[in-house]
Amino acid sequence: MLKNSSLKLFLDYDGTLIPIKMDPDDCYADSELKDILNSLDNNYEMYIVTGRSLDDITKFIGNAYNVIALHGAVMRIGGEIRENIPDLAYFTQICDRIFKNRKLFESQYDGLRMYNKNGNLLFHLGLMTDDRRKDELEGLVRNMGEENMMDVYEGKMIMELRVPGINKGSAIHKMRNGSNAIIAGDDRTDEESFEANGDAVRIKVGIGKTKADFVLSDYREMRQFLKLL
Repeated sequence: MLKNSSLKLFLDYDGTLIPIKMDPDDCYADSELKDILNSLDNNYEMYIVTGRSLDDITKFIGNAYNVIALHGAVMRIGGEIRENIPDLAYFTQICDRIFKNRKLFESQYDGLRMYNKNGNLLFHLGLMTDDRRKDELEGLVRNMGEENMMDVYEGKMIMELRVPGINKGSAIHKMRNGSNAIIAGDDRTDEESFEANGDAVRIKVGIGKTKADFVLSDYREMRQFLKLL
């Protein structure tokens, strides 16, 4: 079957195709989502766009689809892995060095969970209940970013040290190459996608201020929309 070459799909994963979960390791695609993705991938040039590492997202959805991972630092296109920055290994080493102290951080900040994403470092604050300690940790992460010349992203229950100068918006703009596109997402990183691709059909999933053209209530409504394509 020939794919529709006039439209490309760029879909965020967490919060857009699946619900946000307290355990980020329990985010496997269910049978309904697998059917939707297979149908879309058969008919369109589709990309899953995520802040997760390539290994992480592959664990949840398999390796059959195009993926833009780590906010655009790494891609898998047609089965070929591409790194978009020459010094990714340098930032991976920084994350590895900090992550070696994970047990110490998690013991000092009750409820904190840390995840090494092979180039980005995620601090999950969802189980932290002490607001004072949470504020203290947020300041510490900002200092880490400044000291190591990494960007600091603050999202839903998370903070993240990211490879500098990389974002979903520029990665999507490059892969579109002027084509028509539907871009869907739920978080601040997806607002970067909307802002950099003002001529696309932009869909915000969930509540909050947005630059998107349309708003859907949650991942369930997003799935219903995708079934219509």
